[in-house]
Amino acid sequence: MSKEQLVETIQIALANALANLHTATIAKVTAVNETTINCQPVTSRVVNGVSIPLPEFVDVPPLFMQGGSSYTAHPIAVGDYALLIFTERCFDRWYAGQDNQPPLEFRMHDYSDGVAIVGLLPKGSAITIPNVITQIGDTYQEGNYEHLGNMDQTGDVIQVGDEAKTGDTIINGSLTVVQTKGSDRTTMTGVTVIITSGDVIADGISLKNHTHGGVQPGSGSTGVPQ
Repeated sequence: MSKEQLVETIQIALANALANLHTATIAKVTAVNETTINCQPVTSRVVNGVSIPLPEFVDVPPLFMQGGSSYTAHPIAVGDYALLIFTERCFDRWYAGQDNQPPLEFRMHDYSDGVAIVGLLPKGSAITIPNVITQIGDTYQEGNYEHLGNMDQTGDVIQVGDEAKTGDTIINGSLTVVQTKGSDRTTMTGVTVIITSGDVIADGISLKNHTHGGVQPGSGSTGVPQ
């Protein structure tokens, strides 16, 4: 074998090895299971000049940001794109709950050992990079929440349950209190002081301009409050 033939043989062997060394690929979600997803790679393989679509990968674990007992999990929908990362060794035993064990099978960089990072988008539907943390969609939160700094909100707030607050409440605008259905009054426990430069209307009667009639027999009505 000549030197040129040896080099060519080595190059072919390296090319064949790299062709089956799987690192990462992009896939589209085809099914969402309870804790895993199914997805179909969107880039086909070319074998002997022929384009061959890759099969659907089933039960792929998605990656969520998690630490301790806290985690952030986003919904996943059919049609989402994901980046599949293939681990160096078979992780079946680890996935079954066994640490520090030899791999169940001695495959390496195999399509069977992928995890999914969902949220990759093509250029035409890419998310514009914001200058502040931005969240679109509904949110469910369990646990304590701490916030430092101002909070701007557009839209209604619907709350079921009590609210405990330490500190003053400043309202720029109107305040409407809707009494409990079936109740003829709103009860405030403790000392409540209302300071206002405007008027207060209770059951159609002005606090600022009301009068009292019949204070003394024949005296008519009093003047407005002073």
